[in-house]
Amino acid sequence: MTIRFDPDPIDRQIIEILHGDGRTSNRALGRQLGLSEAAIRKRLRRLTETGTITYGLLIDVSATNMRVFGWAYVEVHPSELSVTYRALAGMDRCSGCAMKTGSFNLLAHIYAKDQNALTATIDEIYGMPGVRRVQFRQVSSYPIHRHQYVIDTGEDEYRSWHGGVVKADAG
Repeated sequence: MTIRFDPDPIDRQIIEILHGDGRTSNRALGRQLGLSEAAIRKRLRRLTETGTITYGLLIDVSATNMRVFGWAYVEVHPSELSVTYRALAGMDRCSGCAMKTGSFNLLAHIYAKDQNALTATIDEIYGMPGVRRVQFRQVSSYPIHRHQYVIDTGEDEYRSWHGGVVKADAG
């Protein structure tokens, strides 16, 4: 559950440290920030319960048996968009899904073991409510798949997953 929460400067430091190394221990966080482990645990619990941070795992796709991956562009009748979005996002072979503008109003990142599994996945997508068309664009080289959130570092900039600072759009 996401609750509206504004991290304070210490929370932002915790996020920054964990962004650099998500395996940093509570003890190490406490040492770096001059806080007790109990204080760190309390802050991490609040950051987690509010949905400000989540924990995950990054996998090198080339180390798996998923040899086919790419983007499925899906055209769905607008009246079925929400239900189809949830069904597509819930597929085991879908690592990410987004509603978008344009005739192809769903975009999904799909993995498959081989071409036969990909064909079965596309057939499954065609069986979803309101699906009119599916186009799959296979990626020929994509060794590392990273879906991480950017970190808000201030009023007008964000830090991307690779550490670079990105200026926010003028509002």
